[in-house]
Amino acid sequence: MKITLLLAQCTPEPLIYSLNIILKVLKELDVEVHKIELNKLPYFDGKKNKEIEKVMQTLAESKGVIAMTMVPMLSMHGAMQSFFDSATLYEDYYFNKPLLAVTYSEWLGEQEAANLMLRCWNILGGTDGGKLFFNKQTDMTQMQERLEREVEDFYRLVKQERMNVISSERFIFYGMKKGNLSHLIQEEPSVTTEIEKEKPVEIRSFADLIREEANKKQVSTEIDTDVEKRGESEHIINLSTKEQTIKEIANLLQREVDEEGFKEFNTGIYTRPPQFLGANANSKRLQQIPHYFIAQFDKELDLILRYHITDIEEEGYIIIKDGDCWFKEEIDGSPTVEMILSEEVLQSILTKKITYQKAFMLGKLKVKGNFAILPKLDQVFKTL
Repeated sequence: MKITLLLAQCTPEPLIYSLNIILKVLKELDVEVHKIELNKLPYFDGKKNKEIEKVMQTLAESKGVIAMTMVPMLSMHGAMQSFFDSATLYEDYYFNKPLLAVTYSEWLGEQEAANLMLRCWNILGGTDGGKLFFNKQTDMTQMQERLEREVEDFYRLVKQERMNVISSERFIFYGMKKGNLSHLIQEEPSVTTEIEKEKPVEIRSFADLIREEANKKQVSTEIDTDVEKRGESEHIINLSTKEQTIKEIANLLQREVDEEGFKEFNTGIYTRPPQFLGANANSKRLQQIPHYFIAQFDKELDLILRYHITDIEEEGYIIIKDGDCWFKEEIDGSPTVEMILSEEVLQSILTKKITYQKAFMLGKLKVKGNFAILPKLDQVFKTL
């Protein structure tokens, strides 16, 4: 996996410290990192240039982007702004991936800058990969754990490849680029005659336009108006443009759910399976583990984990299969791996204070079986 780091004036000591932590975590996750110093990018003059072409090529080859910037005054640094300005000249193909925004201010505006960066990225065609903002009053020793967790969460998000939802701002932006916004303007008559009421209403919906953008061809769809029956007569309900748009998008999403199934829209957050409810009350600690599982992380993962918590004498099995995870007190067959540890060590693992692999290397976790799966366990369970 390749991730691009976009850096804009990351010279203050807190940003250098943060960058080193990010690089360390990504290295541990075996991620290829490509750093780009945006300060070398020319000021945007409305044209493409060799420098921005190189940046775009790198983005095209990346699965995710981390953008870090100094905040001079209530906004992102000028180098980062030049990048976003130049990016408007390119298609959304380059940006269809998550972006993690990291901002630092010595005065004000770090949160506003992070929000603005994510909004710009979304308009260009990307997805929200999270944000982390801080200032010179922030205790950086406390920030280390937060940084590590944010980067790990971002890594998991990139791995899941969630569906990118097109926003209205992005759609309008690309319509303006291509000069075809005329079909979005609907003038509603102040008075509707009886003759007009009898005519079916035909408009260009957002559903049509989304398909048109995806398929690169013209699509025209007739939208049936709502009909309210009173006795034997029928009356057309004239919706406002805003209400009609909301209705069409809702219908589009419902059709997609009916056709594709709910799993395509799954956010990746675990929902406990029925087996969880039938667990014995004597195994309270181990029952919590499935809550930390990231659904659909790897549907081919097939593991049986046996836990023995020594100080509270609790035992049980965690089963991972078909993108799901649940607890059982007993199983038929042999586990993939057996783990012996204390309740304190288990809590530290679940809260990401220590990894399975590190706990094993330090002798805090005893393992019997295929201990090579420990790094995988660090990836499939997240902090709540």
